[in-house]
Amino acid sequence: MPEYLTEFNGKLRPFKGSLVRVKSVESIEPNAKEYLNKLSKESLIEWVKWGWYWVPAKIKDVWDFLEKDKNFKIVSAQTAASFWNNDFVHRDFYVLKVKEKSYGKALKEFARKRGWSIEVEYLKDPTKIKYRKVGNLFVEDIEENVIECLQNWAFADAFATLYENRDKINLKRLYKESYWKRISKTNVRVKQALEYGFHQLGELGGVEFPHRETRLKDDFVKREIDEAIEKVAELG
Repeated sequence: MPEYLTEFNGKLRPFKGSLVRVKSVESIEPNAKEYLNKLSKESLIEWVKWGWYWVPAKIKDVWDFLEKDKNFKIVSAQTAASFWNNDFVHRDFYVLKVKEKSYGKALKEFARKRGWSIEVEYLKDPTKIKYRKVGNLFVEDIEENVIECLQNWAFADAFATLYENRDKINLKRLYKESYWKRISKTNVRVKQALEYGFHQLGELGGVEFPHRETRLKDDFVKREIDEAIEKVAELG
């Protein structure tokens, strides 16, 4: 291999384990497009899709990759719930929020090649999403995540997260931010579902959350929450 390619390959060490965009690498090497293509033909890096490559590193699983990958993404929805509730409801798909569509497409293609099921949601304004850094990951805040799960009918995920993190929950914030949000395709407010679920958790699981007594008029939503609470109380 030519010396210039060996030297360029050395410059990619900080990107090991990460997807890289040609445009980003051009900041350290004007001929990045040509050199990346040549390195991929040498099997020293992996071509993912147009404009994107992966700089190889040992990865154990999808979580290991997500930690090593340096692009901005937020672990969210049921995936974040699994993170907060110790995988109470195991799921084989991963939901990530990203701000760049180009990266999102590359991420999905990279995952497809490895048999991982990754769902990507695009953020217009990342500043509106509340998240925290955990290790090398950005994970949706617990309160934000619980509300999102309830909106998406992932009741077991939401209440398991509340159960596992009962000493960390900011109830004031949770109630405030859930008041005007509704469970998808219903007229049931998330705050109502929360308070009803809290009552049931107290009855079945012996875990008390401060709440007002609330009755749900939507029988289907009520039954779904009841089943989720029974599961959480039984396995919790």
